[in-house]
Amino acid sequence: MRAIFKVILCLMYANSIIGDTITLKFDSTIIKQITPSSTKEKDVFSQVDLDFVKKTDVSDISLWQRFINWLASLIFGNDNYESVGNSTRVLFWIVVVIGLIVIIWALTKVNFTRYFKSSAKKNTFNFTDIEEDISGINFAEKINLAIKENNFRLAIRWHYLKQLNTLNETNKITWLPYKTNIDYSNELIKTTIYPQFKDISRIYDYAWYGEYKITPTTYVQFEKQFAEFEKLINV
Repeated sequence: MRAIFKVILCLMYANSIIGDTITLKFDSTIIKQITPSSTKEKDVFSQVDLDFVKKTDVSDISLWQRFINWLASLIFGNDNYESVGNSTRVLFWIVVVIGLIVIIWALTKVNFTRYFKSSAKKNTFNFTDIEEDISGINFAEKINLAIKENNFRLAIRWHYLKQLNTLNETNKITWLPYKTNIDYSNELIKTTIYPQFKDISRIYDYAWYGEYKITPTTYVQFEKQFAEFEKLINV
C-alpha cells in the first residue's frame, strides 16, 4: 500500500513539471565599439584644471634647490637628477678647498707655536724682563738658588745668560735684551767659537723652550759644557 502511494506522488510531480512552459529570451542589442578621437583625448588631458595633472609651482621649490638647478644647468647644460647630484658634489669640494685655504691663512696670521711652549709661557722669564744691567747680576747666586729649588731649567737659562754677558764684555757680541740666539750666532759665525756657541744655544733651547726634562744628572753634563765654553771665550 505504501509503495502504491509513492508511485502516485511521483506521477503527480511529473505531471506538474510537464505542464509548466519554460521561456528563454535572448538580448539582440548590437554592441558597437567606439574609439575616442586622439586629438580630443590629448585636448582633455592637457587641461591644467584637472586634479590628475601634475603641477609644478616655482614657489614650492626652495632657494637652495633653485640654486643647485641653476648650477647644474650652468655646468652640465641641464638640471636632471644626475646633473644636480654632480653639481652638489662639485659645490661640496669647492667649499672644502676654500675652508682649508682660510684655515691655513688664519694659522699664518697667528703665532700658534705658542701653544707648544706652555711651560715657557707660564714661567715668564725672558731677557726683555731683565731691567737691571746684566753686568751687575750675580750669576753664581742666581744659579745656586735655582739649583736649590730643583729648577734646573732656570739654572741653565742663567748659565746661558752668563755666557752672553761674557761675550758682550769681551766685545765678541753686542748684548741687547730683544736679540735672539740667531742674532748672536750671526755675530759669531766667522769666529772659532761659533760651533761651541751653537751647542750651548741648542742646550738652552731644548731646556727652556723644548720642555726637555732636566734631571740632576743631565744638568751636571750641561753645566760642564757651559764651563768649557766659558774657558774658551776667556782665553
